[in-house]
Amino acid sequence: MKIRITSRHQKLAPKLKEYIEEKLDRVERYYDRIIDCEVVIVKEKIAEKVEISIKVYGKSLNVKAKDIDLTKAIDLCMDKLEVQLKKFKGKMKSRPHVRISEVLAGAAEE
Repeated sequence: MKIRITSRHQKLAPKLKEYIEEKLDRVERYYDRIIDCEVVIVKEKIAEKVEISIKVYGKSLNVKAKDIDLTKAIDLCMDKLEVQLKKFKGKMKSRPHVRISEVLAGAAEE
């Protein structure tokens, strides 16, 4: 998984960057076919805002969180992302799959 971290209106500490990467590595436990991940951290007057966008097969999952403490905002985003990934994985498993032999047999009849 490719991870891009962007920080706006502040300079991101290396420890915080490692913390984010560690949290995102844990997310792969829930769904291992993540293509790309983008994290945007915005410093506002009062709070810190974190946006995470993950691209998976055929879809993009987005989460946002806002808190005074940046690590709390990151943790909130990770919790939301975990729920979305579990839901997406459940949908992928429950989707009916068609065998290739059935598709080819249907095409041969026509």
